[in-house]
Amino acid sequence: MEKTVDNKTKKFLIAADFHGSISAFDKVLDLFHQLKADKLLLLGDIFGTDAEEMVNKLNEIADKVVVVRGNNDWYFEPFYAEFKIFDQTYENLNGRTAFLCHGHRLNDMNLGLYGAEIILQGHVHIPFIFKEQGVIRICVGSPARPRRGSEPTVAIADNESIKIINLLGKVIDETSY
Repeated sequence: MEKTVDNKTKKFLIAADFHGSISAFDKVLDLFHQLKADKLLLLGDIFGTDAEEMVNKLNEIADKVVVVRGNNDWYFEPFYAEFKIFDQTYENLNGRTAFLCHGHRLNDMNLGLYGAEIILQGHVHIPFIFKEQGVIRICVGSPARPRRGSEPTVAIADNESIKIINLLGKVIDETSY
């Protein structure tokens, strides 16, 4: 069987730490559609009191969604979700291996342990990009509950770079591969 290769560059919108904020969630979904992103990567602590509404909206784009469970999502396993919720997973970001996690169980002392070029995480609600131990480590911040004076943020990845942006599209930080 011949393997097919998709040479089309994909655009990823990446977010974490909504903690049930339906207004922030809706802003990110609007941004996802405006950007015509190919995939929405959600890095944990997504759901709260409006979980059913959030799941229903994600079901509409289920084939374009990757959801990672956060430390506040441990209780939540919606039987009506048309997407899978992972404890952690890997994603191909245009030929680069990315490890997707919430971050609360990340082994900071040995990032090479994950066998990825990029680690995408949430959890700390503060956006950052570090290159350490040969790995690009990115925390996308939070669109709902930013900490330490940071703005509400998400990230966008394409073939050239990963950018942390505020919800108006202003670039806060970025790294090329």
